[in-house]
Amino acid sequence: MRALTAVGARAWPVPPWVVGLAAYVLAWTVLPALLTTSLPLDVVEGIAWGREWQWGYFKHPPLPAWLLYPAFEALGRFGPFLLSQLAILLALFYVHRLARDLLGPERAGLAAALLYGVLFYTWPMLSFNHDSAQVPVWAALAWHAHQAMLRDRRRDWVWLGAWAAIGMYTKYSTGVFLACLAGYLLIGPERRLLRRSGPWLALAVALVLVAPHGLWLLHDNGGPLAYLAARSYGDTAQANHAAGLRFLATQLVALVPLGVIVLAAGLRPWGGRLYLRDPSQRAWLYTIALGPALLVAAGGSLLGAELHDMWGMPMWNFAALLLLAAVPPERFARRRRALVRALAVWMALITLAMAAYAGRSAQWLGQPARMDWPAQALGEQARRQWQALSRCPLQVVAGSIWEAGLVAEQQRPMPSVLIDGDARYAPWVSAERLQQTGALLVWRLGDYADAPEAPLLAAVPPASWHISEGQWSIAWPRNTGGAPLQIRWRAYVPFACQPS
Repeated sequence: MRALTAVGARAWPVPPWVVGLAAYVLAWTVLPALLTTSLPLDVVEGIAWGREWQWGYFKHPPLPAWLLYPAFEALGRFGPFLLSQLAILLALFYVHRLARDLLGPERAGLAAALLYGVLFYTWPMLSFNHDSAQVPVWAALAWHAHQAMLRDRRRDWVWLGAWAAIGMYTKYSTGVFLACLAGYLLIGPERRLLRRSGPWLALAVALVLVAPHGLWLLHDNGGPLAYLAARSYGDTAQANHAAGLRFLATQLVALVPLGVIVLAAGLRPWGGRLYLRDPSQRAWLYTIALGPALLVAAGGSLLGAELHDMWGMPMWNFAALLLLAAVPPERFARRRRALVRALAVWMALITLAMAAYAGRSAQWLGQPARMDWPAQALGEQARRQWQALSRCPLQVVAGSIWEAGLVAEQQRPMPSVLIDGDARYAPWVSAERLQQTGALLVWRLGDYADAPEAPLLAAVPPASWHISEGQWSIAWPRNTGGAPLQIRWRAYVPFACQPS
């Protein structure tokens, strides 16, 4: 038996880091799905959007929603959490490849793994949204740009153009990273490449791939761009020209765990020198590691724009790479085991903290958070109510994206969400469709004086359907006050769908 075990061990060697990483991914996929009772708001919104397969949505480009909906349909509540972990793994893959080129294989693994030391890539990743979806995209862009400028091969430029388009389908702030890459190409030593076809091939590929979304933007009158402008500028009368400093301060807070891990391992990554395989790559590393944050901070301060902390989420893929580059290789070799141990301790602690918070946040905060809502009970109540009033399936749920989205995602097949009852936000629902299918309007008691405005429902002739309304009182175990969830509803049932 001992011999067989030895043979098996030799035949199927599993490095400890693989076991640890797999355990971490499994924990961050399974535990939040089991310990919370509803999905994060951005996830609920993304699932509702993704069900419709549009080229864009009124807030954002479409790619994260395209990923969320099939993940949810295939794996239920586990799907969105797994999607977040896969995004981080893809970022690790590209950071590792880049670190091998810049630092060498000895430091590359930890330059990638230490990504988990950035606070943004732990708890905030539970919500797969347009910020978290950019994390692997920016890592991929850096790797392919590096390869394209280093080797000037046609396939590398094509890949760069493809990932640039993927980035723009993810979130327009990818343009910040692309601007940093373009700036480096313009003023860096590789600017000679502008006289060759490669950069222009990448640009052409990006433009061709992003053209369908561009045409959608023209048809939609640039809805997501208007949303971005509104989010950025807010109240122009109170422009904050110190926004950049505040933004950078918040980003430093997100990097604190990474700094603690490095210091706990006995490393002191400062001194002004970078230990790179090719010293000429120093400017390149500074560009991708620090350029986006500094550019956003400077732009925000100059324009007096409102900068949101989570916009920094994809900016720190290369923070650990930069830190390790500042450590002498011989010093790193001596402290490598200590660094691994410190990282492992952090990953274990943050996982335990996540599990505790997911299960006990309502008690700690004194009120339920978004992920503490009784989504399953709410969806089941809506299903029973609709079946009692209509012999047709529920195909449209109207209301705010939160309440309506929670109801919709619990139904099978999943109905469309008529966001805020307004076709501007849900062009997949028309008045003609509503006349055929009807709709269920839901809202939380107390959020409105009477009922929320629903312009599209109001536009349908009243004679098209029978209207019923009422109120549900749904048990809410995580409401620390013990009160049930009070939901008002109004059912618009076409006469053809009324029970005989």
